[in-house]
Amino acid sequence: MNYIVLDLEWNQPRYYRETVESPVHLTGEIVQIGAVKLNRKFKIKKELDLLIRPQYYRRMHKKVSRITGLGNEDVKKGMTFQEAFRKLRKFCGKDFVFLTWGPDDVPMLRDNLRLFSLDEDWIPDSYDLQVFYAKQIEGVMRQYALEDAIEKLGEKPFQAHDALCDARSTGLICRHLDMAKGMEEYPFLVGDIVARPLETREIGVSFEHRGAALKELSTTPIPCVCCDGFLYPEYPIPQNAHKYLCKIRCDCGEEFLVRFKIHRSLGDTVRVTREIFRMDAALEKFYADKWDRHEKQKAAEKAKLRRRKLRARAERANALAKE
Repeated sequence: MNYIVLDLEWNQPRYYRETVESPVHLTGEIVQIGAVKLNRKFKIKKELDLLIRPQYYRRMHKKVSRITGLGNEDVKKGMTFQEAFRKLRKFCGKDFVFLTWGPDDVPMLRDNLRLFSLDEDWIPDSYDLQVFYAKQIEGVMRQYALEDAIEKLGEKPFQAHDALCDARSTGLICRHLDMAKGMEEYPFLVGDIVARPLETREIGVSFEHRGAALKELSTTPIPCVCCDGFLYPEYPIPQNAHKYLCKIRCDCGEEFLVRFKIHRSLGDTVRVTREIFRMDAALEKFYADKWDRHEKQKAAEKAKLRRRKLRARAERANALAKE
């Protein structure tokens, strides 16, 4: 199996009204792909550096240019995304996993593949090495800057915010980690769903606000991806501020985890992406943890409200006593 360290740089729309909404809500268009292939000792044996000419967000956002050093004239010299994907696919081979620093690169790659109607099912199992590093080196599960991690491990970093250089730097960190243990523990450590969805679909309706979206989604049947039946979701619980989860069992016996992603759209409305995952042990635990947290938060809010009512009642009683 090949270990492919992947790093992407992407351009953003300069104004929100320029955001591409179909076939995907496109928050970024990839302009640079950096990848390194590691051997069994996690030393670099092959590299890939691709510059891509954007077709939708053609003018570089000032912030992106400042961070990456890429200007409008630079990206004009790049290849098409379709050609870059062919080169990346050939570079990776058949049996491989992606290693990234942070959770954003693989979803961004998936969105760009969907944008150009390319094979997103090609994406393999992927691991965010920040999770490995946080667990094994820091002991605190939070995000860490790549430059800070490199410095702490005593490695010499490559140039930051260049896709290939960041991939090289991430590759150096692998030598300091128990990769086998990290991969085994990963589904139980990562704060997001790492399984590949059976189906991802943009809901073709804009909603006035998040509450309206969740109310509608909790009463709308979903076609089962395994039979001709329907899934009837309950009111979703929050995964975080923008993602909501519900667990559903179909009459055919299959059990699924459904995730709704809420995106702000034009005109102060919201749009929704729906992902359907086949339930397994890791996702069952993931959902159970979110459910427990949700129930504890509800209980804490009820207790807070009860204390507030008791305090208000006591204040009214004191006011009456003074009269």
